Amino acid sequence: MYISWGRLILLQIFMIYDSRSVLAQSYDVPDSQPVVVQLTETTNQGSQLSEKDPEVILQNHRNISIVGNDFVLDGKPIRIMSGSLHYFRLPSEYWRDRLRKLRAAGLNAVSTYVEWSSHEPEEGWYQFEGDNDIASFIKIAAEEDLHVLLRPGPYICAERDLGGLPYWLLSKYPNIQLRSTDKNFIEETKKWMAKLFEQVDPLLYGNGGPIILVQVENEYGSYGASKAYMEEIRDIIQCHVLSNALLYTTDGPYRSYFYDGSVSGALTTIDFGPSNNATHMFKELRAFMPVGPLMNSEYYPGWLTHWSENIQQVSTERVVFTLRDMVENNINFNFYMFFGGSNFEFTAGANYGSFYQPDITSYDYDAPLSEAGDPTSKYNAIRDTLAQYDLVPTNIPAPKPSRKGAYGQISAIPKISLLSEEGRLALGVKYKDVIGAKLPTFEALKQRGGLVLYETTLNETDGILEIKMPRDWIFVFVDNKLQGCINRMQKLYSLSIKFKPGSILSLLVENQGRINFGKRLHDFKGILSNVSLNNRTLAGTWSITGYPLDIKKKDFSTLEADLSIHENINQEVPTLYEAQLVLPDGENPLDTFIDPTGWGKGYIFVNGYNLGRYWPSVGPQVTLYVPGVWLKPAPAQNFVKILELYETPENRTITFLDYPILNRTGSLHQYLFFP
Repeated sequence: MYISWGRLILLQIFMIYDSRSVLAQSYDVPDSQPVVVQLTETTNQGSQLSEKDPEVILQNHRNISIVGNDFVLDGKPIRIMSGSLHYFRLPSEYWRDRLRKLRAAGLNAVSTYVEWSSHEPEEGWYQFEGDNDIASFIKIAAEEDLHVLLRPGPYICAERDLGGLPYWLLSKYPNIQLRSTDKNFIEETKKWMAKLFEQVDPLLYGNGGPIILVQVENEYGSYGASKAYMEEIRDIIQCHVLSNALLYTTDGPYRSYFYDGSVSGALTTIDFGPSNNATHMFKELRAFMPVGPLMNSEYYPGWLTHWSENIQQVSTERVVFTLRDMVENNINFNFYMFFGGSNFEFTAGANYGSFYQPDITSYDYDAPLSEAGDPTSKYNAIRDTLAQYDLVPTNIPAPKPSRKGAYGQISAIPKISLLSEEGRLALGVKYKDVIGAKLPTFEALKQRGGLVLYETTLNETDGILEIKMPRDWIFVFVDNKLQGCINRMQKLYSLSIKFKPGSILSLLVENQGRINFGKRLHDFKGILSNVSLNNRTLAGTWSITGYPLDIKKKDFSTLEADLSIHENINQEVPTLYEAQLVLPDGENPLDTFIDPTGWGKGYIFVNGYNLGRYWPSVGPQVTLYVPGVWLKPAPAQNFVKILELYETPENRTITFLDYPILNRTGSLHQYLFFP
């Protein structure tokens, strides 16, 4: 519902921030409903405020309002000083630790996206428990004296697969127009938001919880310009939020972005990184919105990194300079990211500039808190800066880095080859054969991630194989011998191969992450074009096997194979290896990092948890983060599975380190995959 605005009332109150304010711990609906002052649609957005008498606003029991240029919480102006921390990027056992460290830095709020695909990975299968228990995360934030900025999307970007949208939207509606008024997208969004707000409605500020702001969509101005779409999403969210929290939008700092991404009834905010003059960054927004709080809702202390790049970093000095500028000019802000975490399993997304750019597994982001949750020099500098303004709580000690486990080197043995009959039965899903040139995508097969194997029989001798639309990385085998690679990253679409009549052509396709940003968002996976050999389309019978590698569907944490055939396995094809780790006696499991230097490319699973992709020869990330809570103390064995896709070192070892390696860059341009 939307408030009609009348005369302009400005309440002149100096900004007061009480760094020791305690959030209510009750999640019951208060006796009196709060009044929430929203910005509404005018020629200059934000130029009019509520015609409610200021005294009435101040007397309400629990309310979040906009009065003049201030956020007003229960009658007192508040400056929002927040940090982003995504609950879905770390084990739930660590939520409180990270939230407390965020509060200890002097911040008074936490911002989190809500990832639709995490909560509904398959249509109708909702997950709100364990690491997906968003209500528990929000309650812990309140217990740690933090307000919450909720960003429910439905699209979130976040460098996540398909921008956090569930892949099955593409399966169910192949022609769906995401982020539009497409009736299917809107109806599915309505169903999802209804499920989400069943969990979080009691946690909205007006209902007794810590959620004070709720974002509408996410940086839509960088994608489209449909006010009708933004109004649809606003209405869907507003019908759940009612007057219990404020709505806002986030977009880039230039009018071309924030105008298209704005919507009436929601505060317009912008995002930017370190700047020479923070107030200057708001010049265009202030012309558009003469009255209302100024907020940098994504202040970047670091940046994202793709495979094959140098690790992205932002200097501490620049971060602190702009932070000080914002504090001294009463600008609200949210660090993105304050803690990054990890893209475990197949959750990493991709971008597309001049070529396809998949994101690395780590989401360290050069954030103030490291991937393992340790305070960095950047964290300490931010905390010291906020302490100069008496914003750091005195009852929480400064955090220190936690001890890590340097568990040493262990050897792996081959367990099973993916392309063997045993491997297909143990790890694969046999799909229906197809006849013709058109091959089914991952989405058509209803397979979210992992690998898909397309196979056919050849009737010629040698030639040039061409696939114009690989999605994304294709290992090409003839009679189980690696011939080379066709891939999207390097735009390598053809390959000379050797074969004879009757040879089996095997195309193993790796989904490296659906695009998460921009106009190429509709990113189907598999082989999207014809497969041609010597300019002739291969249109015979294709056998199709999927390898979802989904621990929720296939338990290969305890997979066993005949020990007598270990050394007979063909390790020139993708192979699953196993190793065991026993921790030192008497020690609790510690966080650690696996170093797979010498291995080619693949995935590592520890006790059934998929740590994500490794690719040390391309980098810059080398190590994979292992949360200690996923390890078992001695004398139990920790089972480590390594799915290597093309190259195994002679010693077949991996090493557990007590530090990460995230800055070793290889050369993708020399990485042509010729044996």
